[in-house]
Amino acid sequence: MSNIESNPSYSDRDPKGWCGDPSRGAAMGRGTWTGPADYAGRITLRRVHLDQGGYDTNGTYFGHGGPLYWYASQDGDIDGMLRAVPAYDTKVSRADARRQVLEMYPDAKVRR
Repeated sequence: MSNIESNPSYSDRDPKGWCGDPSRGAAMGRGTWTGPADYAGRITLRRVHLDQGGYDTNGTYFGHGGPLYWYASQDGDIDGMLRAVPAYDTKVSRADARRQVLEMYPDAKVRR
């Protein structure tokens, strides 16, 4: 029996268009599920790349700004987006995103 946990998927909670209706246009951002502040499990943190128009690969609109990151817990209770401090060095941006997640969930283990 495997002890490997599956990673959460960025597309699991994709909003699928404006107010859930793709015929009405692109969704504006995503919902946030905060979960308990004392969460002590693993949180996945990944950079979300946006095209020149400010859309992710699912067609959801986020606009432009600092580097965009998605974070989620294995159980799905936590799922959200954040903007990191813009930096030329991606390690600096990721470190800021990780810091923000740990401010919300100090007991969590943050991973890629």
